[in-house]
Amino acid sequence: MTELKTIFVDVGQGDCTLLQLPDGRYMLIDVCRVTSKGIDIFKLLDDVLPDGSDGRKKLDILAITHAHDDHITGIGDLYERYEVEWLWVPQHEDRKKLATHFGEYQDVVDKRPEDKVLRPQGSRTPINETDDSYSLGDGVTVRCFSPPGFIKIDESLSEDDAKQLVHENCLVLRVEFEGSSVLITGDSNVACWKRIEGYYPDEVEEDVLQSDVLQASHHGSRAFVKDGGEDSEPWTDALDAIAPEYVVVSVGEDNRHSHPHEDMMDIYRGVVAEEDKVMETSQSGTVVAVFDANGAEVEANDGSYAEQYGWDEDDDSDEDDAKSDGGGGKASTLSKSRRRSPTRLDNSPAA
Repeated sequence: MTELKTIFVDVGQGDCTLLQLPDGRYMLIDVCRVTSKGIDIFKLLDDVLPDGSDGRKKLDILAITHAHDDHITGIGDLYERYEVEWLWVPQHEDRKKLATHFGEYQDVVDKRPEDKVLRPQGSRTPINETDDSYSLGDGVTVRCFSPPGFIKIDESLSEDDAKQLVHENCLVLRVEFEGSSVLITGDSNVACWKRIEGYYPDEVEEDVLQSDVLQASHHGSRAFVKDGGEDSEPWTDALDAIAPEYVVVSVGEDNRHSHPHEDMMDIYRGVVAEEDKVMETSQSGTVVAVFDANGAEVEANDGSYAEQYGWDEDDDSDEDDAKSDGGGGKASTLSKSRRRSPTRLDNSPAA
């Protein structure tokens, strides 16, 4: 293979991004599997993953940006169904009350052999250059911008403040191949990005942060650039340095947080050269980005992912839809008759 493929999977209100690496390995960043929401990620993995050594399909790397429900729902079932070699997790603790499925996540981490659990830490140096365990194959560079280290969540914090602290210290990764790159942001907020941007002097930050494809933070939340509400002043220094050609928003329709925020979408549309290069999975379905020697090519899927991997009426993820919100919001999937054409990316907020 001479390409890196990044699949922003339409899973409703949550994040789930599958990377097909140039050497044929697969990396999944976050998991969100809720019955009837978007497509069933397990059907996609069943189809594309190679056979492992124990009779199950093999996933080479599972990376979790942070342990909130819309990024970890289904993690226990995933480990039962697939042979997972490496687990990447952020270096901070969470509180069980912040996520319905945190105990399940913690159980997975605790049961993994310690030499197969990696805890990336923000660094000016690409992490694959300092530790071969982080290698994603020849020609692939991976940078970790966050978290800075171990963060313990103070039990005295309110639930909202504790969630914001997790977002401030979630895992942020930039994967580059053949000079093109994708930036995976999790739910990182403006405090996180002020810290990241402060790591680099002005003359190098654009070279380090610039990414062709930006996965919008927190499902298109304004918290990426604003400390306050809609009328607060945006801080866009980091976004200006990232200077994406494409923005992909993983978001579910009709979620209770009103994601994506329209003021944030206006900011994204002002950064990219063409408005149709800001894509929402709630409108366009699964989005696929391919990186090779010619650069980055990003397209909304033609509907084949929904056709092949959509939920059937008798499918069951063994999850309680109402409890899989985790800071992301409950979503409802678009039926085929209601899903907007992938060629019509008008980027209006899901309603």
